[in-house]
Amino acid sequence: MKYLFSTVCIIILYSICLPNKVFPVTDNQLITELRIVNNDSTFRYLYLYDNLANKVLETKYYRKDSTWIRTSQVEWIYNGRNCTAQRERCWKENGWVLTYAIDYEFKNQRLNSEIHTTYNNGVATLLKKSEFRYDVSALTSKSEYGWQSNGWILIHENDFRYGDNGQTDSIIITNFQSGRILSQMLSTFSYASDGTIKSQLYQEKTGDSWVNAEKINWYYVSNSVLVASIRNKKWLENTSSWENTQCIDYQYNNTNNLVSETYKRWKTAFWQNDIRYDYTYQSTDILLKKTLSIPIYTDWRSTMSINYSNFTQNRANKIVSIYEFWGGTTGQLATSYIPFQFNNELTIQKGSSIGISYAPVSETALYSPVENNTYHLIPVYPNPSLGMFYINTQRYTLKSWNVSDIKGRVLKSQVQTYQSGVIDLTDLPNGIYILQVTTPDDQLIQKLIKE
Repeated sequence: MKYLFSTVCIIILYSICLPNKVFPVTDNQLITELRIVNNDSTFRYLYLYDNLANKVLETKYYRKDSTWIRTSQVEWIYNGRNCTAQRERCWKENGWVLTYAIDYEFKNQRLNSEIHTTYNNGVATLLKKSEFRYDVSALTSKSEYGWQSNGWILIHENDFRYGDNGQTDSIIITNFQSGRILSQMLSTFSYASDGTIKSQLYQEKTGDSWVNAEKINWYYVSNSVLVASIRNKKWLENTSSWENTQCIDYQYNNTNNLVSETYKRWKTAFWQNDIRYDYTYQSTDILLKKTLSIPIYTDWRSTMSINYSNFTQNRANKIVSIYEFWGGTTGQLATSYIPFQFNNELTIQKGSSIGISYAPVSETALYSPVENNTYHLIPVYPNPSLGMFYINTQRYTLKSWNVSDIKGRVLKSQVQTYQSGVIDLTDLPNGIYILQVTTPDDQLIQKLIKE
């Protein structure tokens, strides 16, 4: 019985319905490094930001013996706060190889379209495209296209309608095949007088009529906006009635922190428990532990927990997932999906332990040394660096660059085929190097220190 639910636990140890108070927002710290243990592998993620605190680079490594080996990289290109491009690369044959790209187009500061492209041996293949339309600032439709036979084919469309209060009234979801409507679904929302959502009704299009399919109801703690329960129902066509399918019940402490959430499914005429999450906090409302329990006979038994520790300014620097008595060997690390706050967004990482390093926003993108046009210096950060340097792509467009040692011998050179600010000297020995950059307007230099 101890090992019966291990596989299930690995999949469902996190919830997507966590209130912000479970993981407080990190408003003045940015994550610069993650170290993740997953089974027998250890991974390292390093992050760089620009001077607007935009995340511009994520580099992933894995440990082989005592060496960190580069494996993949994601770069984000910005215009102000708007991300205009995302580039994904893998480390292959001693160089970064472009594998995937997303290009974003903005109009009047609103996302107008995004195009996804895959790359194989340098050959680009269009994959999919999304287009967004607005009425003033409200999104009215999102259309998704697939690339087929040298043209874009509409495959999916969402149309949004709003009430007088600006809340979403309904969404029509349409699927297409070969230019024709394949299926349609209508999602309709209702709200309470305080603006909280009461229900969401799904209906499917059959002929010219909308037929009930599923309904979700929200219930709240009395005189509060805290969700007490979410219940799903399905429509029984043969009896023209609703039948319960599943629900989640929430409980809170006297400071309105979530202390438990219980998942249940409907079995003939009663609710049957499936799983429960329990949350343990410090007196300062900082989450210390999230425990997964399963029902065995009439009791809840703990199977796995996620533990948060080594706090700095209320932020956990260490997170571990371990087995409880009914999950496996008690206290042993257990791979699961671990929820945590990545800067200001809740994210999920698979692993058994996560180590997190933070830096103040003001220190994540300091240019060193500063720009000096008299000597044609280009700002590069971080400098000194462990090997990964970055040039702000909002200020400079790199056509090419080369790196020399102090004797003038060129050690690395690259012609930029697409916009990027990455200068990777990871495989060079520690020391001082000279970077020469060609932009459309100038020739610039900088001293780089690898340590």
